[in-house]
Amino acid sequence: MEFLGSLLFLFVSVGTLVFSCNTSATLSAGGTATQTCSLTEPRVLVIAFGFGIGIFTMIYLVAPFSGGHLNPAVTVGLLVGCRITLLRAVLFIPAQLAGATVGTALVKAINKDVYALSGGGANSLSTGTGLGAGWTLETVLTFGLMIIVMAATDAGRGRVASHMPVLAPLAVGLWVFLANLVAIPIDGCSINPARTFGPAVVAENWAQHWLYWVGPLSGSILAAIFYAIVMEPIAVDIVDATAHPVKLPQFPGVGTMRERDWQSLKEEIANADEEDEEVVLDDSAKSSPAIRRSLRSMESAQP
Repeated sequence: MEFLGSLLFLFVSVGTLVFSCNTSATLSAGGTATQTCSLTEPRVLVIAFGFGIGIFTMIYLVAPFSGGHLNPAVTVGLLVGCRITLLRAVLFIPAQLAGATVGTALVKAINKDVYALSGGGANSLSTGTGLGAGWTLETVLTFGLMIIVMAATDAGRGRVASHMPVLAPLAVGLWVFLANLVAIPIDGCSINPARTFGPAVVAENWAQHWLYWVGPLSGSILAAIFYAIVMEPIAVDIVDATAHPVKLPQFPGVGTMRERDWQSLKEEIANADEEDEEVVLDDSAKSSPAIRRSLRSMESAQP
């Protein structure tokens, strides 16, 4: 499914880039007219829409089957974040690259002249943009993309914010749209090594190709590490606060109270003395009156 999703994504996105080409004739010093493909503001907007909506729909299509990575940088980030196995990453990345190449080749097959005139969708740095600037741009934009993916695939957050996995394709699509608005005039916008690899193979244009691997991979790895160290603990606290309105001491049994039989727990509390008698919740732990009041709050919060 990663192959099919990448194929369709590159076909619609690179197709949008190629077939939106507005040609204009320019005269060279020798008086020869040359057709050029201008990058106007409306065209940038159209291309950004093509990439954003394309990735949104393809993730929606393939996510139930493969997770909808469609991007080697996302796959590597999820591997670093321990969300997928090494075997899955090794299988996914070649499929993504192959799909991107076939999708781009189909665009070229439709109209070779326009494809060549538009540059074939190959990424390249604009005049005056240095390698360092391009690397930074790709790293930052891929970092933002990967943070969204990590949040969307966080099982803990999904328990208290059930809309997160459902809206993940839309969030990714919107970020890709915004990233293209920012980066198209600067480096063509990659944030996806497969998006760069496919056009590079078909157009035989390998200029600064390494940059569009190192930048996105740097951003995705940094995002996975940042999420694990900074954001994941916060997400766990949110889950705990939602499951337990009052902060409870940590002892055996509390961590699984959300799945316990709340009716039996209610009966235990009802049979206990209101102030002094202790309620046995676990073989190795007893509760105080304050915890009983906390448990009553939790019990009333259950559906």
